[in-house]
Amino acid sequence: MHPRSTAPGRRRASVRAGAALAALALGASLVPSLVLAPAARAEVVVPGDVVIQEVYGGGGNSGAAYQSDFVELANSGAEPVSLDGWTLQYASASGTFNNSVTLRGEIPAGGTFLIQLASGNGNGEVLPAADATGGINASGTSGVFALSDSEGRLACTGTTCASDPAVVDLVGYGAAATFSGEAPAPRTSNATSAARVAATGENSTDFVVGAPTPQPSGAEAPTDPTDPTDPTDRVPVPATIAEIQGEGAQSPLVDRTVITEGVVTAVYAEGGLDGYILQTGGTGGARDLSTQTASDAVFVYSPDTVADVAIGDSVQVTGTVSEYYGSTQVSVRAGGLAPLAEALPAVEPVTLDAFPTEEAQRESLEHMLYLPGEGDFTVTDVYSTHRYGEVGLAIGDEPLVQAGDIMAPGQEATAYFAAQADKLVLLDDGRTTDFSRNADQPMSWLTTQEPVRVGAAATFTEPVVVAYSHEAWRLNPTQPWEDSATDGVTFEDTRQDAPVDVGGDLKVSTFNVLNYFTTLGEDTPGCTPYTDRAGEGTTVRGGCELRGAWGEDDLQRQQDKIVAAISGTGADVVGLTEIENSARLGETPDEATATLVDALNAHDGAGTWAYVPTADAYAAQGTDGGGDVITNAIIYKPAAVTAQGGAQILVGDEAFDNAREPIGQVFVPVTDGPGRSGKTGEGEPFLFVINHFKSKGSADAEDAGLEPDPVQGNARTSRLQQAEALREWTEERTAELGVEDVLLGGDFNAYTQEEPLQLFAEDGYVDLGAVHDPEGWSYSYGGMTGSLDHVLANESAADRVTGATDWSINAPESVLTQYGRYNTNVTDLYEAGPFGSSDHNPLVVGLDAGATSPSSSAPGKPAPGQAPYGPGGRFGKGGPHAAHG
Repeated sequence: MHPRSTAPGRRRASVRAGAALAALALGASLVPSLVLAPAARAEVVVPGDVVIQEVYGGGGNSGAAYQSDFVELANSGAEPVSLDGWTLQYASASGTFNNSVTLRGEIPAGGTFLIQLASGNGNGEVLPAADATGGINASGTSGVFALSDSEGRLACTGTTCASDPAVVDLVGYGAAATFSGEAPAPRTSNATSAARVAATGENSTDFVVGAPTPQPSGAEAPTDPTDPTDPTDRVPVPATIAEIQGEGAQSPLVDRTVITEGVVTAVYAEGGLDGYILQTGGTGGARDLSTQTASDAVFVYSPDTVADVAIGDSVQVTGTVSEYYGSTQVSVRAGGLAPLAEALPAVEPVTLDAFPTEEAQRESLEHMLYLPGEGDFTVTDVYSTHRYGEVGLAIGDEPLVQAGDIMAPGQEATAYFAAQADKLVLLDDGRTTDFSRNADQPMSWLTTQEPVRVGAAATFTEPVVVAYSHEAWRLNPTQPWEDSATDGVTFEDTRQDAPVDVGGDLKVSTFNVLNYFTTLGEDTPGCTPYTDRAGEGTTVRGGCELRGAWGEDDLQRQQDKIVAAISGTGADVVGLTEIENSARLGETPDEATATLVDALNAHDGAGTWAYVPTADAYAAQGTDGGGDVITNAIIYKPAAVTAQGGAQILVGDEAFDNAREPIGQVFVPVTDGPGRSGKTGEGEPFLFVINHFKSKGSADAEDAGLEPDPVQGNARTSRLQQAEALREWTEERTAELGVEDVLLGGDFNAYTQEEPLQLFAEDGYVDLGAVHDPEGWSYSYGGMTGSLDHVLANESAADRVTGATDWSINAPESVLTQYGRYNTNVTDLYEAGPFGSSDHNPLVVGLDAGATSPSSSAPGKPAPGQAPYGPGGRFGKGGPHAAHG
């Protein structure tokens, strides 16, 4: 990162070169402990009487202070100087001198000479009457000005210009490659200029950034400042860190050059932050945020000196205060760091009862060392961890929860939704690395040795730094992240090798197979792949209808995980979503389902699994397959259940024009004795229907004219219509089939308390996950947890249920555990086994084969139709900050 001020510059007086040197000496004399050793110096332009006093390149731009660019010259000598035949020449930050202004006239002794340059789009004030004009169009942030006593174009570049005899003065600013001394002057903006405060020939310290103050030669010379604490001048002033931070979001000393001291508590010498943290000696410990309103720590941005400090050092720095992405910092150039002769009192990490949610209280902790207590934070988001090294943490002992999972949509839920951002803090890695562009660098936090999963407690064994950047509060390690053994954070191991036992004579489960396609991208014309870091395809990106694996090896990785997971559920009947609709692709109907069943039988034993064929059921209704390239499917174990009759498919209802048709099958449990039906070896039949409603991710015409609902997301009308169609169809099918018990499972793309689920509750359906596993959830999106996947039982079927559980193998995991992200980074998170087999958790339900058993009355998150918990209830500590699933 390169620092830049995002705050407007403060007005300050223009200072003549000679007066500036005197004022600088006055300011330095106030801090006798400041002893700076002379640095080895590159070539410099030895300042004479005439110097470049101020440069401004933002003229007329958006937010500009003045309508025109300008350069101000100053004469610190006792005699006037003629400029006849002199030139002011300009080069871009990395270019050559190709634009100039020929000068005429003289600069009076002790006076200034204003040169008006190109004008922009009319923003800002009009410049005072200038002494010369020219057409140079300077950069508002980075560039090079040279003052020459010759009319010939300067041919020099880089450091050679400082020794060119034709160069009277040279100022490179911002990212300029040509400058005088060790480094260029600070970067400017449309609202700020770089003005001289010293005349040593070192651009980086001779100039500071502030509000422009153009002074033509006829203007009255400003009075030399006598009060070095005056906020309008550029003289370095001593200030405590708390004074630099101030009590608000922005430092009161922005654009000022300050001298301060502290103990180094964190160092970021590599990884892109290029700086270190200073904290006032002796501060920290138990902190009362109601009385301590200013932070005692600050970030020092200093690529020049970061290698010279270590944690625990007591140092003094001189630099310019700015706000970078809302974070207060002091930018220190070479020569601006000095060790203190005596060590300051040690810093203690701040301890708190709980991390604050109020912005002002967080500001009072900015950059301070902090040691969270046990139970203070829980992982709530790992979606972008593999890219930016950020782990989303929820304050407290639970992840954030989707509003629609715990309360009905409406004003209360919307308000709850909006409030959840205050409960999120990012655990950062102390780096600026985008690992998607640096795949050969090991990702931060994510390893196979210590999986970082949503819902896991984060326990801090070492202090961290409270930081703010890019519109988020963060906790940074005190050094850039290196490995899980030394990062100072321990993540709870929440992986379950098997689901909780749900009892019953047989088990029914849902399973999202993450676009399981046996038709491969590499074999299909037009398909383009997502690639790994070696450039090899892994999954289909676009260009065709396919959505799954790119090649045979990719399919094998995907299939291995799915097989391990489905087998691991212990289920006897499994409803699948997101499986290839082979018929739609011109392949043999149910080909993908059959392939998966073959793989399961190879794993669990020949004949263990079978599938429900769909071709005849579609043909009977005048179609050769479903309307989408993905479909639903049902697989089962013939030893546990018998499929009675053929597949039941809801075809032709316009409610499902933008979703997958529900597919059902009547099953009869296989028992050792007579079931409820009275038939030996047969339990009570039930109808199981697998569903996949329209997603929340894209809007559709059905919602036209409705107010946006951040809780329910897009296409909420479509999902409600699909729920109504499914309910009516189910009533018709059970009446015709003579089946009493119904289980409706799958991905409803609706959370527990949203309208589609409430519709079923009105008809007496029970959401089995909500009742039997109130702490469970099936999906993680936008840093929030919730259940999109459900199994709903009508009243008679609910009497047969012995338990239900979300097997948390997928939703809490990083996406890099999935088959399609294989070899994305040098750290490979793909492992054999069920974890990361999909992005949805399976829900496993225990079912009695035929005898009636009372349903569970376990308390928890309310099932649809029950009174929802409000913000003060069981789930009041968590909640959503995004709306889609």
